[in-house]
Amino acid sequence: MNGAGDTLPGGVASDVRVVQTPEGPVVVKQALGKLKVAADWRSDPARSAVEVAALRVAAELLGQDAVPRVIDVDVAANAFSMTLIAPRLRNWKSDLLAGRLDLDTARRAGALLGLLHAGSMRRPELAERFADLTYFNELRIDPFFRRVGARFLELSAHVGRVIAALLSRRSALVHGDFSPKNILADGGDVVLLDFEVTHWGNPRFDVAFLLAHLLLKRARAGAATESFNELARVFLHAYAEHCADLLDAEAIEITGALMLARTDGDSPADYLNDLDADAIRAHARDLLTAPQSHPLALFEP
Repeated sequence: MNGAGDTLPGGVASDVRVVQTPEGPVVVKQALGKLKVAADWRSDPARSAVEVAALRVAAELLGQDAVPRVIDVDVAANAFSMTLIAPRLRNWKSDLLAGRLDLDTARRAGALLGLLHAGSMRRPELAERFADLTYFNELRIDPFFRRVGARFLELSAHVGRVIAALLSRRSALVHGDFSPKNILADGGDVVLLDFEVTHWGNPRFDVAFLLAHLLLKRARAGAATESFNELARVFLHAYAEHCADLLDAEAIEITGALMLARTDGDSPADYLNDLDADAIRAHARDLLTAPQSHPLALFEP
């Protein structure tokens, strides 16, 4: 598999390029052993095989139009090729940071996540197929939760409870990186990317991961607070049509821990300079130590 081509912007865990082939352009993704962050953050690049398997299962659960189609796999190189998504679909993170808040995108993202969780719950064989938590530990539990637990000793018991819930309450296929940067959208046309942290686990993690990102973006100077609130409510209502019972205080606790991780973990938000970090930490502490009963409470007018 030829990895030469134009590099695509994106995450820190892989090299992603557009490669020209006789059949047209494709995307080649190769997992990295050392992530592109300041911290010494490493993960076995063999996780590429997990992403390939997860993309194929997600296509079964959500429809092939909701995820890129896997074309070819190079196991030895920890790489695979997939379809190039139409350029009219924009990165949702970029849209949110630019103040383009499309409710149709939020609704579809919530519905897809709910379908992923609810559909996988009806596929018990997936529990064994995605049982390995190695990459979730390497890419989420250690650099996000254990790191902030060590840096905020007064919160270590609360963070420890979140970790225990994430590692023991396993009931569905979890995307593991369900953030706006991994969503391409044009209104209600939405494609989900980056399944390399997929595992059988606690589905509240995905909900909390997305909510933490929305809360941080809402907190940026000049952000349209009520528009972000409405966007989050639309997302949550769409998700609740499939998995309402997962929207609880535990999801809020996880959200609080994730917000701390984006200020003081190994992968801080890349727009941290646009935030009042102390205010974010205070809000995160409240969510972690005294959560409300339902995530919708975080986005009330």
